Formats: sequence, structure tokens, C-alpha cells
Amino acid sequence: MLQLKPFSSMGRSRLASLLRCCSSKRTIYCLRALLSNSPNSQFIIVPNYSTNIPKCPFDHLPQNPLIKFSFTAAKRFSTLPEDGIGKNGGDVAESMVDASPRVDLNSENGESFHSVASRVPVEIYRSLRDGEREGKQTRADWNVSDEIFRGFSRSPWAVNQALAIYIGASFFPTAVHRFRNFWFKKCTTDLGKYLVSLGPGDKADKFLFPIFLEFCLEYFPDEIARFRTMIASADLTKPHTWFPFARAMKRKIVYHCGPTNSGKTYNALQRFMEAKKGVYCSPLRLLAMEVFDKVNALGVYCSLLTGQEKKFVPFSNHIACTVEMVSTDELFDVAVIDEIQMMADPCRGYAWTRALLGLKADEIHLCGDPSVLNIVRKICLDTGDELVEQHYERFKPLVVEAKTLLGDFSNICAGDCVVAFSRREIFEVKLAIEKQTKHRCCVVYGALPPETRRQQACLFNDQDNEFDVLVASDAIGMGLNLNIRRIIFYNLAKYNGDKVVPVPASQVKQIAGRAGRRGSLYPDGLTTTLHKEDLDYLIDCLKQSFDIVNKVGLFPFFEQFELFAGQVHNATFSQLLEKFSQNCRLDGSYFLCRHDHIKRVANMLEKVQGLSLQDRFNFCFAPVNVRDPKAMYHLMRFASSYGQKLPVNIVMGMPKGSAQSDKELLDLETKHQICSMYLWLSNQFEGDTFPYKKKAEEMATDIAGLLGESLTKVCWKPESRREGKKKADKGAGYERPRSLIKLFNGRKHNKSCGHDSSTMVAA
Repeated sequence: MLQLKPFSSMGRSRLASLLRCCSSKRTIYCLRALLSNSPNSQFIIVPNYSTNIPKCPFDHLPQNPLIKFSFTAAKRFSTLPEDGIGKNGGDVAESMVDASPRVDLNSENGESFHSVASRVPVEIYRSLRDGEREGKQTRADWNVSDEIFRGFSRSPWAVNQALAIYIGASFFPTAVHRFRNFWFKKCTTDLGKYLVSLGPGDKADKFLFPIFLEFCLEYFPDEIARFRTMIASADLTKPHTWFPFARAMKRKIVYHCGPTNSGKTYNALQRFMEAKKGVYCSPLRLLAMEVFDKVNALGVYCSLLTGQEKKFVPFSNHIACTVEMVSTDELFDVAVIDEIQMMADPCRGYAWTRALLGLKADEIHLCGDPSVLNIVRKICLDTGDELVEQHYERFKPLVVEAKTLLGDFSNICAGDCVVAFSRREIFEVKLAIEKQTKHRCCVVYGALPPETRRQQACLFNDQDNEFDVLVASDAIGMGLNLNIRRIIFYNLAKYNGDKVVPVPASQVKQIAGRAGRRGSLYPDGLTTTLHKEDLDYLIDCLKQSFDIVNKVGLFPFFEQFELFAGQVHNATFSQLLEKFSQNCRLDGSYFLCRHDHIKRVANMLEKVQGLSLQDRFNFCFAPVNVRDPKAMYHLMRFASSYGQKLPVNIVMGMPKGSAQSDKELLDLETKHQICSMYLWLSNQFEGDTFPYKKKAEEMATDIAGLLGESLTKVCWKPESRREGKKKADKGAGYERPRSLIKLFNGRKHNKSCGHDSSTMVAA
């Protein structure tokens, strides 16, 4: 066997000569195996052959974990942008690498690095900061250390923990890069060996993190202070403290809890009319207009305040308004907040939360279902308000008809309301009913203006005309008093903007509850489905109890958003929204409302010059259908004119008559939306920047009348609002799936039938 003398008794050249003399590959492998198991000796191996070496026959022997051999050429370090480490980041660390494959087997050093684990992180950091580097790492150790830092920069755990000292997620990779260079420059042998022994992963992350914190506190005080101020400006915790005057009052909260047709809103409105000064907060313009008319008809002077309308009645102390428009500065005796369960709405929930927390009223009456009762209890504990619960039951139970219409519209009767969940389906049903029966249909859906919906509702409620059937969307769920005998669901699936999903049980209960009304021609409420396959799902929905809501919506006021914008420099409005949503802090009882539509408007208006931050904030909240390109174009034109300090004109041609096709009907809907948007903006901006408000009001009234006239004589096939590529012909045998339930059962039946059903479909 080849015998080796210790390095101390032999010069480098003599050992090298010896190795070259015995440089068969097998001999070198023997040397490597012997050295790997000889921790008490030191040698330098200088192989003098190609790196393409076959697998060593001694690799199965146990290896010393402290010895690393590299027979491959050294690869220059380079950083990747996605790792969060800056360019040229390896230059500092590269100089700290010993390219020669030196092996240090000193037993004292090999044992000492294990004591690093017991050292205090502050002590480790100070020793690094104040000490000098001892030696250089081997290439293999340096590669492992570099991989550990790459993993550390991408660690979600480390990113979240760094927030404790106000190191933001966007700055964290930069901080890690600086810390990495500091480590490679100052790292001692024992620290380097200990880090390498941990390897990439959680253990290394948890060892490095406290040292990293000490480094950040000393090297980035300005960045930490800046981020801390930004976080403080995006703090949405404890929203009840935002309204100190409301907290100074001892308010009484009365929760009228019950289903539809139970009298809860009626009792709240009675208390509203009895008060010396009151406000009614509505979820819809339509409902605010209805209460406005009803209260004035009963002799109580009441004004109307919505985003588009301001009707002040002389000597009135009562206001009917939409919930977004209610004032938290004015003092009231009684306030009514209708449909309080809308606090959990993902887009508009913040308006109900703001009204409940901020209204300065001695009594606040909440009307809604039991879904948000628990969260209201919690809010009242936070605010110190007294909570009184009044529970209601439906006057007459809702009855599910066991016999469906079996897909036959000839079974439709007077007083029926067929509910569909898309505009196309609504017109398809209307045309089918009027073609197969002698009934005439009124139409109600969300894109119609409130005036047109009221006109259609009155037409349906009037018994002296031929319009005795209603075809509607889920828009009838609130805001209209209708004499409905029976609710018939055309289907129980709808498109949610991403895919077709079953209608939520709470929404099914809300819509079905519109059947039957106390004091109407049909006090008993009935409900069923058009197709038998949907009946079981309907029954299941009505049996379910209301879902318990654990969180309600919040959104910052402009003043809060302005404070946050002052901490973020060189960012667009859309980027500010994104940063706010990333950095805002919320209590466990609240969520930040969705603002996708606001961001889409903000992106469109990004290049419009002359708009202040508040101007952009107001324009982004304008009531516009972001999927309607014509409406979006007019909004951008309004903003451009305003930014140029020019009078904003509503340049839009008026239609000559009612619609003669679905395309013209869609155009009428868009034009009314543009008028409504102009009116809303004119109420948001002071001065004479929107001088054509009266003209817009007249145009909106005329278009609403034309829409109502058009709906009574619809006899054409509905079209899509978006003009896209025409779909391929589906053939004469094609039939659109009516519901998810029916589609699922059909597929299940086809699988069970096997080959026979496939033959039938093909035929």
C-alpha cells in the first residue's frame, strides 16, 4: 500500500512529484479515501489529469463531513434578478474564496464551530462587525453559503418576520443582499463552517435571521423609519376610533332581524317618521326614491340625496339617501340602515361599516337578515353602544311547489315572476312566454336605470293592463315592492365574472322571499323552478340557515389615502392602491374591499394630465361599467377636459325614438349610464366645471322613458354588449345548459348509459 508522510515533513514540490509518479486514477482514489478517513493529518492533493473522472470505487466509504473536494473548474459567481440580489453582488464575496482545494482537518477547529449555536445573536453580530476575517472559504463551502443566502432572500417566513422591525417585502431582498456581502467579508472560520453544516433550509434561516435583524437596525435606520411611517399611514385597525364624536355619544342600536316580508323595514320606517330629525340609508337609488315618495305622501317632509340627485324639500328634517352619501358630520335623532347584511359585500361593504360606526344618531335601526348579527354584537362591544335585538318571522311561510313547470312556459300564470341571471336569458324568456302564451311581460334587470325599473314595476303591479308576468334578474331581491304570486327560477347558476357557479343560498332565499306580500293581492308566497332538475337545489337552499359572517368590509377615506401617498414617492395612483392593499393593517373582524374596478379606471386615467390626487380618487369612484368601452371613453373625456380646466361638456347625440333592435337598446342603456355618470361627477366637484347638469338631467329622463317604451315592444334576439368574434354554429341540435345541476346530472346519466347514450347524442 502506498505510504504518505505528513505534509510538515515534506515540501510541496516533493509531495507533488510523488503524486505525479503515482498518478494512476485508481491510486489517487485510494489517496482520497485514505485522507477522508484521516482527520489527524493535513495534505494537499494536486491532481494532474482531466476532470472527466469515472465514479470512484471507494465512494461508498464513510467521508469526513468537514472535507470537501472539488475536481471541477471554479465557476464565477453571478446573481439572478429574481433572487433579489443586486447586480455585481458577487464581486465582494468572490474575493473571499480560496480557489485552491485546501483541506483543513485541524481537530480543534473542527470541534469549535459547534459552539456557535450557543452564542447570542447580538454577540455574533458585534464580533462580525468589529472583528477581522480569518482565512478564506473553500469554493465548495462558498457555494453552499451562497445557496443559503439565496434561499434566505426568498423565504416567506423571513419576509414576514422582518416586518416586525419594519423591513418591507419590497426592500427585504436588497437588505439581504447587503447582509450577504457583509457576511462574506467578515465571516470567521467557525461561523462559516457552522452555517455550511446547517445547509440551505429553515435551520439556516432561523440562525441567520436574528443576526440579520441586528445588521438592519444599524445599517438601515432611515429605511426602517420611512417604512414605519408608511405602515402607520396605512393602519386600518380599530376603525371605531375614526369617529370620536360618535364615540362620545351613547347610541342605541336596534337590530331588526328577520327574513323578507316580515315587517322589519316597516317598523324601522315608522320610528324614522316619528323622529324630529332622521335619515334613511338605502342600498339602492331605487329604494331611496321609493321611501322619498312614500314618506312625503304621508305628510312628512323628506329630501332625497343620492350620487346623481339632490332634491331638497323646504322645511324637511328627514333625508332618504343612498348609504354612500350619508353624512357622518350631521346629528340625527333616528337613523335607519337598510340591508345591513351588505356590510359583508366584497365591493361595497365599507359604506355600511362606515355608516354603522360613524353615524351621529341617538337611535340607529338596522334592518337585515341574521348573517351579520354576531359581528354587529362585537362592533357594539368595541363602540360601547347599547344593542337591542328584535327578531321577526315571515308573516306567511314561503311554500315550495312540488310540481315544477317541466320546462313548459305554457304553465305560466298571471302574477308569476321568472328569475334569470343574465340579460340574454331574460329576453329569451320574455320572447318565449309572449310567443307561447297570451301573457305580456315586464322586464327588470340591473343595467336599467331606476326610473325605468320603477316604471316596469308599476306596469306589473297595475291590474288594469295586459302586463301580468314579470321577467327579472336578481335585481328584484331588494328595492321594489312587487305583487308577485310565485317566483320561478329559470335556472340556479350564474356567471360570476370568471366562471359559471351555483347561485349562493342566501341570494336564493332573498329572491324567493319576494313572492307574497302582506296587503297585496297575493299574501301567500310560492316558489318553484322551471326545470325539475333544479328543484332539489332550491329546497336545499331554502332549508339552509343564513351563513354567519365573520368579517365586514373597510376602505380608506381620501384623507387616509392622501396621508399614505405622502410616504410613497414616484408612484401612479394605481400603484398607490396596490401598495396600500399590500401594506395596510386590519383587525380580524374586517377585510379590505375589492377595488379592481377602481384600478382599471386609474390605469385608464394614468396619462391624463392636470388631475390632483383627490381628482383621481373621485373619478375612480364614478359609477361606470368598466366592461362598456363607450362609457369608459366618455369618462376619460370628462377627466381630460377637467384636467385642462375646461368646462366638461356631455357631447352625446340623443336617440330619435325607441329602440328597434337589441343593439339600439344597448346603446340607450349606455347613454343613460353616461348621463348618470355626468350627474354623479357634477355633485362631486364644486364650481362650474360641470355646467350642463340640467341638460344631463333632461337627457337622462328622456332616455329612461325611451327605454321603458322599448321594453314593452321587444321582439328581437338579444345581443352581447361586447362585440367579439362570432361563435361557430352549434348546429340545430344544440341547447344551452340551463344549470350546473342539470348539466352534472346529465353527464352522470351519460356515463351510466355508456355506448348507447353516445350513439343517441351523435344521432
